[in-house]
Amino acid sequence: MNAPDSPTHDVNRWVPHRIAVMLVLLLAAFGGVAFRLYGLQAVDHDVWARRGEGMLKQRVVLPAMRGVIRDSNGELLAHDKLVHEVWVNTQHLRDLNDVRTRLARLLKRPLTEVVNGMKPEDVISQYREHVTTVVTATLNETGEPVPADLALQMADEKRIEFPLIKGLPTETADIWKVRLKEGNIYAISLRSSVRRFYPSEERLTHVLGYVNEKTVLEEDGPGGRKREKHIQIGREGVEAVLNTELTGTDGFQWIEKDRKGREITSFRGEGEEPRHGHEVTLTIDMHLQDTMEQVLEQAFMQYKPKRITSVLIEPKSGAVLAMASRPHIDRETMKGIIANPAVSAQYEPGSVFKVVAYTGALDRKVVGLGETINVDPSLKVFASQRIKDHVNGPVTVLNAFAQSSNRAAYLLALRLGDDKYLEYVRNFGFGQRTGIELTGEITGTVWPRKAWDGLTFSRMAMGHAVTVTPLQMTMAVGVIANGGNLMKPQLIKEVKDEKGNVIRRLKPEVVRQVCTPRTAEQMRQAMIEVVQGQKGTGKQAGIEDIIVAGKTGTSQRRREDGRGYEDGHYCVSFAGFAPADKPELCAIIVVDDPHGAPEELYGGKLAAPIFSQLMKQSLHTMAVAHAVQRELSPLSNGGAQ
Repeated sequence: MNAPDSPTHDVNRWVPHRIAVMLVLLLAAFGGVAFRLYGLQAVDHDVWARRGEGMLKQRVVLPAMRGVIRDSNGELLAHDKLVHEVWVNTQHLRDLNDVRTRLARLLKRPLTEVVNGMKPEDVISQYREHVTTVVTATLNETGEPVPADLALQMADEKRIEFPLIKGLPTETADIWKVRLKEGNIYAISLRSSVRRFYPSEERLTHVLGYVNEKTVLEEDGPGGRKREKHIQIGREGVEAVLNTELTGTDGFQWIEKDRKGREITSFRGEGEEPRHGHEVTLTIDMHLQDTMEQVLEQAFMQYKPKRITSVLIEPKSGAVLAMASRPHIDRETMKGIIANPAVSAQYEPGSVFKVVAYTGALDRKVVGLGETINVDPSLKVFASQRIKDHVNGPVTVLNAFAQSSNRAAYLLALRLGDDKYLEYVRNFGFGQRTGIELTGEITGTVWPRKAWDGLTFSRMAMGHAVTVTPLQMTMAVGVIANGGNLMKPQLIKEVKDEKGNVIRRLKPEVVRQVCTPRTAEQMRQAMIEVVQGQKGTGKQAGIEDIIVAGKTGTSQRRREDGRGYEDGHYCVSFAGFAPADKPELCAIIVVDDPHGAPEELYGGKLAAPIFSQLMKQSLHTMAVAHAVQRELSPLSNGGAQ
């Protein structure tokens, strides 16, 4: 029998097999590595290259300033300021390699000691605690509130980036830069943006409007990386209407940073300078605006109306010099009336609207200013109209206007004829927008002839069954003040680009000639009689040593839903101009639903004194301004020589 094989022989027999298996495994492993390297270096090279580049390369936004808005004297009304935001990047707080390096530096220990001696979760936790401590101390130092959940926010892995604080001034941002550098913190960064400021504060709010901030995503680095960006969009007023002109275009600068977050200036890339928005100068004179705001505020406190509105224009050019309402809008809380009542609130004007019938009748020569007409209620022509009037019997046209006779207004409109009367209504600009560069302007209501009932004609002649805006009524009275032309209201005096080039400049624009200069002169005499005459209804609009012309208006208040009227509630107004012999200013006061004794709730008793106060102070302001200009002129000329 043969002896069995020895154990040693059996072991050696499997060695070649094992070597072969090992070689196969090694080849497979190297093949896998090679395949992966091929994928990284060849197939996905561009992807990984962009990702690696994106870790260090950054697109820094150079914010553009929104254009400034100034009044006609150059006073700053709205402008942008550079502000700063503190942003937290939680991804950087979880970058173990970076955090280990920073923590080792903070602990003054070798990096290998931190790598080998601390658990990764302890490294992250300890560094977050350090960051939270630095942020808390800096918030306390700069007087900012410390969020109760600050530590939780730092550990929030659901959010990669979020703003911690907004609106920091540059000096506070400088403190943050120092503290973050001292704390060796890369995960907290500062970003610059702009914020709109209004030095005029609570003045001119409806005219200027406001801006809203909108968040959009923009390119931040290679590989399609995005970041949030806040842009300003004009809402209401000039900010909205001229949003395109006021909005600038941000610039940018490509930069590269090292692992410590420091910019490598030698690698600074291409960039583009920001283009700032255009500068807008308004026709508004803030000296007159301040006067109007004070007068309205006082009247608003005294009579507590639903609203009070005023417009002040230069009648020869149509330039709007002041415009205000109470209540207005608080930009911080957004409480108050957002829409501008001067162009968006319609009301029945009452007797101020009689200007239309008298102008039309005089212009068509169907009546003379000195002619005597009979407004006795027993006349057949008034039988079906049920017109209330405090004037009865024969009266001259001049006195009928001064005493605001309702039947006289209807009688003159009748002589003119309904079609011609309606033509004058439209020629004065009613039932259509004025075209002023403001948001929310409405047309008011002028019913077409086919929609009239048996009372519409007589009611329109008295200023009822028709609605207007305060601006429309001001421009209509301006027709009488400037000699017969309806002017387009102008609010934008000039627009310039950032280099100072004039893009456009105010040019007075005549919409149409409404009446002849002779008719306008006759109406001017009639409106003077309203204020200066013994029986005039607007005597309280008078100003000592200055001739004032104007017309009172009182109407029962329309319900908000337009269905009928509110008993015991009125809208009172006064519109006029001064000095009447050479009109420089034309204005209106509209007080909607004032509180007071019943005998006070008339245009001549409540709105006329407010008009007088506004006009007197405004003329004084202009006189002072002109005097200053006269004093400065010789000096200016001397300087020029």
